[in-house]
Amino acid sequence: MAVVTLLLVVFACNLVGSTAASVSPDRPHIIFAMIDDWGHYNVGFRGNKLIKTPFIDSMIDDSLLLERHYTYKFCSPTRRSFLSGRFPTHSGQDNSPAATVDLRMHTIADKLASAGYSTHQSGKWHAGLFSSIQRPSGRGFYTSLGYMNGACDHWTQMDSEVGCKKMGYGATTDLWNTDRPGFGLNGTYGDYLYVGRAVETIENHNPSVPLFFYLAMQCAHDPMEVPERFSALYDKSTTPNVVEYAFSSVIDEGLANVTAALKRKNMWDNTLLVVSSDNGGPAFSDQHAASNYPLRGGKYTYFEGGLRVTAFVSGGYLPKARRGKNLTAPVHVCDWYATFCGLAGVSAADNHSGVPPIDSLDQWPVISGASSDPVRNSMFPGSGVLYQDPYKLIATSAGTAKWSGPLYPKVPATGPKDAGCSEKTPCLYDIVADPQERNNIAKDHSEVVKDMLARVTELNKGVFEGKGPDNITAKMVCEASHKAGGYLVPADYIGQD
Repeated sequence: MAVVTLLLVVFACNLVGSTAASVSPDRPHIIFAMIDDWGHYNVGFRGNKLIKTPFIDSMIDDSLLLERHYTYKFCSPTRRSFLSGRFPTHSGQDNSPAATVDLRMHTIADKLASAGYSTHQSGKWHAGLFSSIQRPSGRGFYTSLGYMNGACDHWTQMDSEVGCKKMGYGATTDLWNTDRPGFGLNGTYGDYLYVGRAVETIENHNPSVPLFFYLAMQCAHDPMEVPERFSALYDKSTTPNVVEYAFSSVIDEGLANVTAALKRKNMWDNTLLVVSSDNGGPAFSDQHAASNYPLRGGKYTYFEGGLRVTAFVSGGYLPKARRGKNLTAPVHVCDWYATFCGLAGVSAADNHSGVPPIDSLDQWPVISGASSDPVRNSMFPGSGVLYQDPYKLIATSAGTAKWSGPLYPKVPATGPKDAGCSEKTPCLYDIVADPQERNNIAKDHSEVVKDMLARVTELNKGVFEGKGPDNITAKMVCEASHKAGGYLVPADYIGQD
């Protein structure tokens, strides 16, 4: 079946790229595509013969696969980690509508804009919504189109996460277009809108100006909704979950369309494209449908199936010698902050009173192949969790400990529900030799456990949660949204003509 191009909606964008400062051609265009809730095994190149992701599968041959790319165990903390260049433990682990990148921190968009990049965003934000300065245009992006909360209806963009309906204001439409509600744009499948905005931006961009586009796709997050032409690709009798698999086909076509736009614009040869999920697939939560085979756990767990995600680097800027290779050195999602700053020629330092400094490390030496030595050998990705290669310590509740197989959920997961990890009885794994976390070696390595537990206990004292504006409440947001015709707007929104 021929691939049908995703609907491209024409937007009246304020594309400032033509007025930004020109830079030398060795500064690449940067596209960062964050996929939502993408299962580790929900893509063909992992060996999944039933799923249809032909573009991604062919793209991998010209990409660098990041075999150990780490995020947080769920949505907002990962996104704020990427934007701020800090571990979630130093940028925030809250996942509520109040979650925000601390206003004292500069985002990666701020940094790249200061280096002359034209910066744009579409799709899921989930990094602050109560006030205008927390939304993309207040955090360094010239234009944006997307939803501010963690989830909404794929077709109508209706959302209830802030709780406006319970307060008596009615449900809200969560669609924000740079500095105003997305009037008239809702009612189209979400990723058609968000990929369409990315393609539109590329087509209107001046290639002599470096472009940064952050595309945060809505798939593969629930609700379980896909256009019929994608679900029609799958046989219900053999497919583990038709909608979950169809989500991956939507993602595949979206990435194909963005890549095609870059090539039509003659920008691909100087583009670095990074693709990453925001966490492991929801095998034991939400839709209970993703497979993270062969890894243990999934979304909401501290096992590798929750933290270690599908990710790869592509584009013409990636050295040819690195294409088709697999990088086994650890990379954390916060590391893109320093990596992109390095490529842009701007300092990554972001030191401010009252907030932690960046944790981000420039990974370009190992990505480009200039160095074979890992840039990073330790991570503090969540409270009570510490990586010190080759070991991983989990000194807190880790979440559902089962393994989802290649045919999950049609074939049930295996293993215990609880691994028994806690502060009193930490779990220790050799994550290099045992990435599936089959063997808890804590009893055989008591000194390692003692040292790592002391370290993570000390680190836990510095856990930080980002702060937004004082005295703005969800009720104020709901009042403003009611006045705006039910569109979810910031509390300080003043209607525009």
